[in-house]
Amino acid sequence: MRFKIPALAVVAGLAAALAPTLAAAHEVTVKGVTVAHPWARATPEGQKVGAAFAEIKTDKDTSDRLIGVSSPVAANGEVHSMTMEGDVMKMRRLDGIDLKPGQSVVLKPMADHIMLMGLKEPLKEGDLVKLKLTFEKAGPIEVEGTVEAPGAMGPHGLAKQPDDDSMGSMHHDMTHE
Repeated sequence: MRFKIPALAVVAGLAAALAPTLAAAHEVTVKGVTVAHPWARATPEGQKVGAAFAEIKTDKDTSDRLIGVSSPVAANGEVHSMTMEGDVMKMRRLDGIDLKPGQSVVLKPMADHIMLMGLKEPLKEGDLVKLKLTFEKAGPIEVEGTVEAPGAMGPHGLAKQPDDDSMGSMHHDMTHE
């Protein structure tokens, strides 16, 4: 007896089977430090500065410090802090970000984030951008994130960075074990 399986059912089955693998591709862990959900915002033609974002997590026994960022798409990268003082947005370069054991730090729009300066070409929506985050103990961690729309607040059409509970009660966890 032959069974006909609709193509959509086959695709859905493959997607379900690959979901843990695809989700894991959104994060890289080295020596107890995980960089998850990296992404950047698209930039207009001629703009030489862009912004990138991610979540950085440490396991319960690991402390570390983010000490540098870089990308092949930019002359240099820096970690910046953004605050609002009245109606004035203030940005300043940070020398690093300390990570305590079991801590999650979310680099996101309107807060701490990665500045990509001296862009070699515009960041185009839908492209991938490589980022290298360097830590005192874990060393360099290389990730690849999607370039989202210019005003995006999170990756993949989300309204915020995954795992960022400071912007609402929704908690999104893409780690699978």
